[in-house]
Amino acid sequence: MRGALVLAVTIAADALALAIAILVQKLLGIIIVLGTVSFSLYWLYITLHKKRRPRYPMVPPEGKGDVYLPRTNIPRPVYADLRRMQETKLRLEELKKSTRRKRPDT
Repeated sequence: MRGALVLAVTIAADALALAIAILVQKLLGIIIVLGTVSFSLYWLYITLHKKRRPRYPMVPPEGKGDVYLPRTNIPRPVYADLRRMQETKLRLEELKKSTRRKRPDT
């Protein structure tokens, strides 16, 4: 119910803005309104239809606390997270290789 209401209000607001821009007959205004309409419709598609949420982790990947988000305004360095995740992936692959057992030939 909430999704349908948000969709209806967004489409109505976008149509009103586009109608005003067309009546004023300013090309730049029409282009700006079309850009915002496309962005809002894409955002609605992602949030309502695909049901995706923001993917940036608010908690560190290991689950341990740190000095970054959400307690402070210091942005977490994404490259450090990616490097740590790649190192963890390599360690898990090495662990899988070492624990893999050969099947006895039958």
